[in-house]
Amino acid sequence: MGWGFGVAVKTAGPQRGRIGWSGGLGTDFSADPDGAVGILLTQVELGEDMWPLIEQFQSLHDPS
Repeated sequence: MGWGFGVAVKTAGPQRGRIGWSGGLGTDFSADPDGAVGILLTQVELGEDMWPLIEQFQSLHDPS
């Protein structure tokens, strides 16, 4: 991971170039270089129980 435009940037792997952010109040967004955008809005504070959902959401679009 790296930083650019004030958000996280994936620097390696199949999702290289993806930018995004996971917020502490249960939100997550990402944008891939191919134009795909993902937005997850929940009403649950981020914590240990939420990370599996965030990881699953982030793996839905594989640009490779």
